[in-house]
Amino acid sequence: MEAIKMKLNSRIATALLLMGLAISGVNIKAQDVSYSQTYEAPLYLSPAFTGLTNGLRVGLNYRNQWPGVGSVFQNYAITVDNFFEQFSSGLGLMWQCDNQGKGLIVGNNVSLLYAYEFSINKSINVRPGISFRLGQRKIDRGKMVTFTDITADGKFVGGGSSVDIERTKNNHIDAGAGVMIYNDDFWGGIAFDHMMQPDVSFTDAKDILKLKLTAYAGYRWTYEPSYRGSEPKTVTLALNYKHQYSFNQIEIGAFWYYSPIELGVSYRGLFFNVSGELNNRDALIPSLGINISAFRLGYSYDMTISDLSSFGNGAHEISLIYRIIPSNVKKRSYKMKPVPCSEPIMGYSYSGHGKKSHGHNQKRKGVKRN
Repeated sequence: MEAIKMKLNSRIATALLLMGLAISGVNIKAQDVSYSQTYEAPLYLSPAFTGLTNGLRVGLNYRNQWPGVGSVFQNYAITVDNFFEQFSSGLGLMWQCDNQGKGLIVGNNVSLLYAYEFSINKSINVRPGISFRLGQRKIDRGKMVTFTDITADGKFVGGGSSVDIERTKNNHIDAGAGVMIYNDDFWGGIAFDHMMQPDVSFTDAKDILKLKLTAYAGYRWTYEPSYRGSEPKTVTLALNYKHQYSFNQIEIGAFWYYSPIELGVSYRGLFFNVSGELNNRDALIPSLGINISAFRLGYSYDMTISDLSSFGNGAHEISLIYRIIPSNVKKRSYKMKPVPCSEPIMGYSYSGHGKKSHGHNQKRKGVKRN
């Protein structure tokens, strides 16, 4: 009897989520996914990170949120980017899929990203970037659920018949921009997304993707430098702030790296309540990263600390980064100076590159570093 009750509660919870998705997808507001492994999805964070690598970089990201109620939020992303030395530029592509309600609302986005790099002195670099996106959202009426579609034992007997929408597909275009400044130990930047604020509604009631602001910064402390080609031992602190609609979020994390392992823990939420009824604490996020040659594998788990802690079972996130480093990278005069957050948080390591290069000389074609 208890098993039937638990199954019923799970079915009802899932149905409520699906109803909420249907309502929000049709009439209210759309929001972006928030990856816990922020720097494992660098192109999603800001187009300024495009091409921040000594060669071709391929990234995969997967996020499964609230698996306790049937994994109703799942996100996938594939990114490819490369730095072109002769143009001091990075170029990238990003595909992202946002699956809400097990196919109820599915969003697909393809983005083209570009970043340009220059130096303002021997230690400080600047990277402005832009992105252009083609997006599509689709809704499956057959998966829209109301209470009339649920039996007493929690079974679904139908769906979509009582929901009236005007169209099941929405196509739109969008754009983003960002800029980052960094040196050997510090980085910081700001990014704007949804600069065109597209309407992603399925009806005449507008659903505008409002402008999203992201500000990020961090500092890396090297407590044991590299020696004879070995990688340094570091502790990195990272801070991210996001604002969209009336929604605000802060992420602060610490990451310890001892090759090839990185261990980290982050806090997501606010440190105060906007109102007496709103709890802004979201999650504690332990993470594990492993760097093996050109591969970087990451895993994190969102330990929910809000009122939803007993509801959705947090979130799982997996990332994989693979770098294809040209065979002549050691012979080239130009060596990409790694951002502190990217060693190893973003999948960039010293492996195969020897010691970092220091010093900058501005040339007609790009930035040369000796």
